[in-house]
Amino acid sequence: MQIGSEKASSLDLLSVVVASLSDGYGLDSSTGDAFVENRLLIVILSIVIVVLVGCVAIFFVWRSSGRKPVEPPKPLVVKTQMDIKEDQGKKKVTVFFGTQTRTAEGFAKALAEEAKARYPNAIFKVMDIDDEYEENLKKESLALFFLATYGDGEPTDNAARFYKWFTEGKERGTWLENLQFGTKHIVQVGLGDDDQGIEDDFSAWRELLWPELDKLLQDENETGASTPYIAAIPEYRVVFVKLE
Repeated sequence: MQIGSEKASSLDLLSVVVASLSDGYGLDSSTGDAFVENRLLIVILSIVIVVLVGCVAIFFVWRSSGRKPVEPPKPLVVKTQMDIKEDQGKKKVTVFFGTQTRTAEGFAKALAEEAKARYPNAIFKVMDIDDEYEENLKKESLALFFLATYGDGEPTDNAARFYKWFTEGKERGTWLENLQFGTKHIVQVGLGDDDQGIEDDFSAWRELLWPELDKLLQDENETGASTPYIAAIPEYRVVFVKLE
């Protein structure tokens, strides 16, 4: 091998290494010469080894990245015996809402929030009218309904099934069995006009509701709400866009 201006290629260096190894392990010269001369075989073996090493590395990287971190278990919210006993002694009121633009939902939540402050010995729960109404309504003893309409007085999307079941259901004679007042209104139906100031309509109806709920939910030694409280009603506005 001549040392000159030309640089030795990596293949030449590999040939020298193979020749040295053959001498060190006592192989005959013919065997070493065969390895040196057959450069194509050496190149193929080198490529195979590199590919195998690369595949193994990629496999371990993929395996380690594919493992999801173990999430700590979420704590279970379990009511204690004391909480259960306290709930058993309280009257339950469910506030159902059927809404299209979430206005009725906002009124239902606002009234429930204020009622919780007025009647601490009662439990108020706000529910979508479409959530298992068939089973839940049968269990209710006191229920309030906030139902919106759209179009020509049609029920909202989440109240359509309830409306059909309420008017056409086969169990119409049984789903009011546990309601103390059944078809008797606690307070007259309140109607609100979205075009005329629906917040004022809601406030006026709410003032009619409190005296009736006082008779049902207040203890005899209570004379009224301990602290005046008025829940905020979510504001909204309608913007008409003129298409060009």
